[in-house]
Amino acid sequence: MWNRFTNLGDLAVMLPLSATIAVWLAAQKQFSSSLRWLLAFGSAGLLVAISKIAFIGWGIGSSDFDFTGISGHTMLATATLPVLLYLLSRAWLPRHSTLALAIGWLGGAAIGYSRLEVHAHSLSEVVLGFACGLLASSWFASKTAERYSSKAAVCLLIPALVVFNLQFGNKAPGQDIITRLALAISQHEKPYSRTDLHAESMTGQNGRRP
Repeated sequence: MWNRFTNLGDLAVMLPLSATIAVWLAAQKQFSSSLRWLLAFGSAGLLVAISKIAFIGWGIGSSDFDFTGISGHTMLATATLPVLLYLLSRAWLPRHSTLALAIGWLGGAAIGYSRLEVHAHSLSEVVLGFACGLLASSWFASKTAERYSSKAAVCLLIPALVVFNLQFGNKAPGQDIITRLALAISQHEKPYSRTDLHAESMTGQNGRRP
């Protein structure tokens, strides 16, 4: 069950969903909100990428916390799902917008838990992923208080459902791209791994490659 559920947080789902939100906001003539969302989502994504590149390329992590990079699935879900529900609530249940955000955060937490269940990430990686997504979505929501019509909300909900239907179960090559980029920048032939991190911790070495 968890192996299938965790795919909900994949970049293949969350990236087109985040793009749908940005386009929808622009279509509502909320250009500043659209840019704000892209900034929030992009900043959180950049933090995830930097943390992974640093580890894959140079082994910058923590054996004590079993940290090799921020969980992308957790961040993506915790950033995007609350914003989607928040925007829909601004049309249908404006008094319960905070509750909508909270439900989205619970969804992000569930994705994070699934990453633990499938042994894709450690607790520290999931917690930081959740924190990044939480900051992105809460900052966006705190700056966005517009009300929308029910018709406009439907125009967001339908494309979102289409994205879920078409993309759920697909996997984006995000990790492969980050790995190739990290190796290109660091000029190393092989990516640093979690096994390397713990092996070096046991031997007291710092940095596997010159």
